[in-house]
Amino acid sequence: MKTQGLRQRILAAASVEEIDNLLNEGKTYEFASTVTRNSWKSAGRRRTAALKGEVLTKQQPIEEVEEVDAPKKKKRGNKKKDTSIINA
Repeated sequence: MKTQGLRQRILAAASVEEIDNLLNEGKTYEFASTVTRNSWKSAGRRRTAALKGEVLTKQQPIEEVEEVDAPKKKKRGNKKKDTSIINA
């Protein structure tokens, strides 16, 4: 039988206390990268919200921002090389 990783155990946790214990266990992992630690925290937030019956949104609604006319970029001239053959 293959053992589950910390993320899978967090997602399968039955209580918020169990999630906290697993996250604290993750803090003791010396060689875990920052990305991995953040994925554990994210999984903990998702599972906690699922246990509480909340719905998480990925992003907060963005407020509308007034568009400002930016100065237009000047186009660079496409200078064509003179490829004509000079008859001498």
